Amino acid sequence: MGQHHHHIAANRILSADDLRKQFGYSQDTNTLLQDIAGESHKKLLSELAAIAQHQFLSPGKKGLVKGFFLFGPPGTGKTTLARRLTLELAERFAHEAGSQSVVMATIDGAEIARSRYGESEERILDIFAHARNGFTAQNQRSVVLFDDIESVFMSRDNQNAKEWHFSQDSVFFHAVDELDTSRSILILTSNRPDLVDAAILDRFLAYEVGTPDAETMCQIISSLVRSQAIGEADLEKIENATIDAYARGEIRSIRDAQKFILSCYVASILGQESRAYRPSRASTVP
Repeated sequence: MGQHHHHIAANRILSADDLRKQFGYSQDTNTLLQDIAGESHKKLLSELAAIAQHQFLSPGKKGLVKGFFLFGPPGTGKTTLARRLTLELAERFAHEAGSQSVVMATIDGAEIARSRYGESEERILDIFAHARNGFTAQNQRSVVLFDDIESVFMSRDNQNAKEWHFSQDSVFFHAVDELDTSRSILILTSNRPDLVDAAILDRFLAYEVGTPDAETMCQIISSLVRSQAIGEADLEKIENATIDAYARGEIRSIRDAQKFILSCYVASILGQESRAYRPSRASTVP
């Protein structure tokens, strides 16, 4: 029987099928066509999945690891990594007796922040109640992602922190301490870890997801280009142009690479550079 989730938009809860579509799952080859690239991301995924799987299988409900805090510059793949982890866990538990697989619930400031006194706290408790009981079905495991955590749980040492920040943070930390780790794992992401409450570092395993090294970035660029429906004649041209732009320092993150590849792709359709606004100075395929 499905659970009623008043406070979380339906499109913020992703099933394994939703995630397979996002990563371009091919039934013919039983592979993900747009999987994460680069050894550093793959090793991190393997570590997170091993920890989460161990706790999901543990008979105890109070595991030591409540979740993971992923921090680093924008566009380095933190949210993508969280989604890929959910899919990995969903695949591992797909055939477990009585299991409803694993879903991902994404929470941001808009899901929580409310002006009425006490309502934000109620929403936090509601989220954790669903993490315990299931977001869309009974006996369902979940990965709960709090994206850009600094916008939700500001450090209580921050001079801009208000009284309601203290109350909201307190409710959140108490709920984290009571989390059933056999049912859920939390992931928090941040571009500005300096703005995040220090208590988060006390409760979560922290991992820096930095700008990929040159070899990894080239792997990511090749994977991004070749996952798109681009004609063979343009594939190598766009791939080389993007790698060259990275070498010139015009691409500094995965997001930059995506934007540059997009501009190259549109230019290949038009036969010239697009008139679309592009803040980057990187040029497209000559």
